[in-house]
Amino acid sequence: MPKRLMPAVSSWRRGHCRLALSHGAIAVLRVDTPWFGAARKTAPRVAQRLLPDFATAAPDQLAAQLAATLDEAGCKGLPVYATFDDELVRYFIVTPPQNGARMQDLRAAAGVRFQMLYGEPASDWQIVADWQASGPFVACAIAPRLHMALQLAVKAQRGCLVAAAPNFVAAWNRWHRRVSGDAWLATLHCRTLTIGLIAGAARRARIAAVRTLALPEERPSLAWLREQLERAALLDNVAPPAVLHVHGPQIAAWQQAPAGERGIAVRWCTTGHAAVPALALSSGASDGSSTLATGSTSTPSSGEAAASVAQSSALSALAQLAWSGAAP
Repeated sequence: MPKRLMPAVSSWRRGHCRLALSHGAIAVLRVDTPWFGAARKTAPRVAQRLLPDFATAAPDQLAAQLAATLDEAGCKGLPVYATFDDELVRYFIVTPPQNGARMQDLRAAAGVRFQMLYGEPASDWQIVADWQASGPFVACAIAPRLHMALQLAVKAQRGCLVAAAPNFVAAWNRWHRRVSGDAWLATLHCRTLTIGLIAGAARRARIAAVRTLALPEERPSLAWLREQLERAALLDNVAPPAVLHVHGPQIAAWQQAPAGERGIAVRWCTTGHAAVPALALSSGASDGSSTLATGSTSTPSSGEAAASVAQSSALSALAQLAWSGAAP
């Protein structure tokens, strides 16, 4: 009997891996996609690991732990989409120099702004930005050893690092069409709330600042949240939002305000793989399982969604604000 030259159909599966790196922990999710357009999919595989020596580990040591977690999730040879927790990233807004149209001018301005804000030379960090010569733009910086370790780990698994982005940027790129001048977007993870403040309205709306807040307790009150948002708006001279869209684990105290109470409302952005919230944004492409919820169950009507998209069409994705597989 001749040998079979083609593999069994069940083995013809490909997919991708989502990796989430935070301060002291890593989570990896493998999602299989069947070939030939078959509808059946296998259950995702999840691997998680603590990184107790995260702060002091050299790139090769950290890479070995990342590679072991990727291997545990069965990610050998697969493309990897990674996100960095916002605690690992430094955000800032850069105003481009007058008559500075060259990329070199924009990079120099970003370096000067970073040093002014954080008191450290920009050469010690990797900086990426939504480079714009026409107006202020968002930039962020990350320690080079983290990106290097991620590259080494993926290479050791014979995979491909498609992109690596901070949590807030990944959330923004997925949900920015829902955001308008009277609504802000935030990410919540590990008692850290990262907020994108929006200035202007309609076609002139833009990100005015990105603020990261430490939660005073695991589940702070809605009053605390509203106070922090109003304070941030005052400090950056922008109008406070009517709605805050939050991506992350839901906090019951924020879901529903007392009857008749007026103030900033909270709506939750939910995605698939809710069991591992840190992994929900690690893929740059939506998997079709995203919804926008008020509280924990309701979703906007098609009319509300269309109106929201129409309002926020000026707010574009931060497509440039990510690290590719190659070093910047």
